[in-house]
Amino acid sequence: MNYDAIAIGAGLSGCSAAIQLAKLGYRVLLLEQSHYPVHKLCGEFLSIEVTEAFENLGVLERVRKVGAHPIHRAYLTTSSGASFRSALPSAALGLSRYQLDLMLFQRAQELHVDCQDNTKVLGVVGNLQDGFTVNTSKGDFTGRVVLGAFGKRSPLDRTLNREFIQKKSPWIAYKGHFTGVDIGDAIELHSFPNGYCGLSQIETGEINVCWIAHERVMKEPTHKDLGIPESLAKNPVLADRFHNMQRVSTSLQGLSQITFALKGNFHGDICMIGDTAGMITPLCGDGMAMALRSAEIAVPFVSQFLEHQLSAITFKQQYAIAWRKEFQTRLQLGRFMHNCFVQPPLANIGVSLCQMVPALGNWIIGATRGKPNHLVSYDFASNALS
Repeated sequence: MNYDAIAIGAGLSGCSAAIQLAKLGYRVLLLEQSHYPVHKLCGEFLSIEVTEAFENLGVLERVRKVGAHPIHRAYLTTSSGASFRSALPSAALGLSRYQLDLMLFQRAQELHVDCQDNTKVLGVVGNLQDGFTVNTSKGDFTGRVVLGAFGKRSPLDRTLNREFIQKKSPWIAYKGHFTGVDIGDAIELHSFPNGYCGLSQIETGEINVCWIAHERVMKEPTHKDLGIPESLAKNPVLADRFHNMQRVSTSLQGLSQITFALKGNFHGDICMIGDTAGMITPLCGDGMAMALRSAEIAVPFVSQFLEHQLSAITFKQQYAIAWRKEFQTRLQLGRFMHNCFVQPPLANIGVSLCQMVPALGNWIIGATRGKPNHLVSYDFASNALS
């Protein structure tokens, strides 16, 4: 079959784009290299603006029923002892990727998207004028548009010879689920030398522990039971958390050479969405919301191209303009904050300033995320708490 659109990667942006295009009546193929459901490296923290996306995608009731954990407060600390507490602008959510990706994948199946998991993409050839052929471990598929939604860093990036993949990055991240502490309705961000760690509760009651650090930290000895490098314990609050924790995950999900540079909205004529186009620093907690939003931005342009209302050139230009208008300022602020938070002296100054001038901290929190639909947000937060 020749598809109207082929989405490579069944994470948040890939599933979202596939669902939206299927609702518009297009023939869509969704390819995923893993066998679902699967745990993924992610902070599993959702800014509240995602509730409108969930409603539009038809999964809002499922998210409610699974028990997404409401998060109302932020707590920041540094290894020097500075701290800042703040209410979030709106309630956020803690929800595992294991559950959320599966919900979206199943929703795509209900809309007759051809969903193929356990399928590795080996290469892509073609263009918007002549169409594409996607070579996979299960054979070749053809389509008019290809959406790249294969995440932060993938072997396919190297196969396609994308420019960013040639540049070495020192940043490495790990994530796991833990029990033993109660952080309530807060997301915690703890700075340590050369990195920082986030803690937030998910729907199971477990704590998502996700940290990013310079590669030199990963050369240190690790805790024999938790698998945590010793630098993390240089933050006293984080050390206290780990003292009481037990790891639930049989293994930790990890990824090296993470980059926060803009990767490009297109590679050739392949349209990039989600983290495949650009990733905000984990410190901001807006990555999952941005992935969903990037699909919402791309789909109208894809549809107009498929309906011959836009030329290939105009499609590429308008999507790139819209994407940068939505995300570029957030990404730049995120990189600045990341560079400060991984350096103890700067982290201490920044958090101390937020403590002295709470309006500054509140502004930073608001500036690194999209704007919620307040009616949807309030209704969802109320249900999540019940």
